[in-house]
Amino acid sequence: MENFLKRKFGLLLFVVYFFCLPSCSKKMPEGNLPDGYIAMTFDDSSISNWYTCMPLLDSLDIKATFYISHYHTYNASQKKQLLAIKKHGHEIAYHTSNHLNLAKLVKESDGWAKVMKEVNTDLKLMQNDGYNILNFAYPYGQHTASLDSGLLKIFSSVRGVSNRSNYYSCLTSERGYKKVLFGCNIDMNTPLPESNQKQLIAIAKEKKTSLVLLAHQINNPAVKNQITTDRLRMIAASAQKNNLKFITVADIL
Repeated sequence: MENFLKRKFGLLLFVVYFFCLPSCSKKMPEGNLPDGYIAMTFDDSSISNWYTCMPLLDSLDIKATFYISHYHTYNASQKKQLLAIKKHGHEIAYHTSNHLNLAKLVKESDGWAKVMKEVNTDLKLMQNDGYNILNFAYPYGQHTASLDSGLLKIFSSVRGVSNRSNYYSCLTSERGYKKVLFGCNIDMNTPLPESNQKQLIAIAKEKKTSLVLLAHQINNPAVKNQITTDRLRMIAASAQKNNLKFITVADIL
């Protein structure tokens, strides 16, 4: 009985902490950006999925950053679609060659050499195809301080993932290169309710910060890591309500 009560009490504390955290905007320091913004980001290699959703993003006035992995596997059609995404005004960024967990990889024998191979292989391919890659996102959001330090010698920013312990980390308060950013997952499998997503958008407006959001595929119920068109429209409507502009990660910096 005592253990049962302890578990119940622990669950209650978690619920109160988790759901109240994003609403306590007074704890968030003031940013020094000209205004509040939203940086919408998409990860991985769902080129065809994203390409078919360009009219939707255009209609919602969303300019996004696409962190690309597995570039060496793209066929001519996918490369053409990726170029079209760029021409729509979106940023093309980088997400490694094979989507390996760099935090685990760096611990292996010759770990840094393996990390550099994982980073540089497809990065060089993309650069050879004319992409000026500025920003990087960690697979699975996993990183270390030493990885940050090493990769910020190559990229203008690196992006991890915010979590329950500190969703405020997805709010960027100032401009500047060589920054570690954090994205708030808004896929349908996120534990963060839509009401709290709206609160973070309101905080971005109030505090003049940039809210970094993270999703994967768009409107594909066959996968867990996807955002529905309804949620994407909700994000856009909340941004419009708060007079927030969608910008790329490069625009933040």
